[in-house]
Amino acid sequence: MRPTHTTLTRAALTLSLLLAAPGAHAATVRGADGVSVSVSNPRRVVALNATTVELIYRLGKQGTIVGTDVTGTYPPNRIPSVGHWAQLPAEGIIALKPDLVIGTADNLAMPANQKVTQQLRAAGVKVLVLPASDTGGLDGVRTRLNILADVYGVPGAAQALSRSFDTTLKAAQANRPKVTPRVLFLYAHGPGDASIYGTDGGANDLITLAGGRNVAPFRDTRPLTAEALVALNPDAIILLERGLDALGGIEGALKLPGVMQTNAGRQRRVYAVDNSIRWIGPRLPEFALKLARQWNADFR
Repeated sequence: MRPTHTTLTRAALTLSLLLAAPGAHAATVRGADGVSVSVSNPRRVVALNATTVELIYRLGKQGTIVGTDVTGTYPPNRIPSVGHWAQLPAEGIIALKPDLVIGTADNLAMPANQKVTQQLRAAGVKVLVLPASDTGGLDGVRTRLNILADVYGVPGAAQALSRSFDTTLKAAQANRPKVTPRVLFLYAHGPGDASIYGTDGGANDLITLAGGRNVAPFRDTRPLTAEALVALNPDAIILLERGLDALGGIEGALKLPGVMQTNAGRQRRVYAVDNSIRWIGPRLPEFALKLARQWNADFR
């Protein structure tokens, strides 16, 4: 059997496990930045990025998390926040006295965060950089999951979760709509502040897995204009739950420039998706199944 892309990626990012003593777990894990980190039964972990927190919970190691950023709110918890994910404070993280900080390459690459990893390491804090959470689709989730399983020494838990992904994805595939909807993702803060998201990010993966086709002809983000929206003429529009709330619900979304001149607007086919969808996490198959069922009912 040929090695899969996921297997190759994992092999490039992780090194061998080194058991120090019976019952103890130690590992040396290579991060996405090429830096290897030696860990031994981490007990105080600062987990940065919503998906990192979710994956650690899914591995049953949530009791080790002593800090996160503002996105680490699912599952509901009382983990102390160190602040906004785009402006991480090195001092606030160090104050939590972690024996390991785990972040993702996309968050740590933000302009305000580019020195944070260096500052933490200079202070003697171990930092493991996972692959980016906004690219790579579900294969990327599996890669990050397997790296974390190596960190904690729980490969069986990771394998079980990966199998559950497959089961849910099969259900999503079985529930895809008979007619493929042409879909657009709008990122909105309010009536006067909305953008069209391109094919980068988790929304694009969600659209594909649920049986739709992203009609955005670009990868990045563009400001919403009526002309662009009418020209793309999507059959369905998806927004984050908080974005739809900020617009005042579906009635507010229909008032955005150009929406009522599209098939989606005329048919009121506007769908809210989880606020975390831009960061691709372990619930992506669940989100895809939910959306596939909605589209299956609406597109026949």
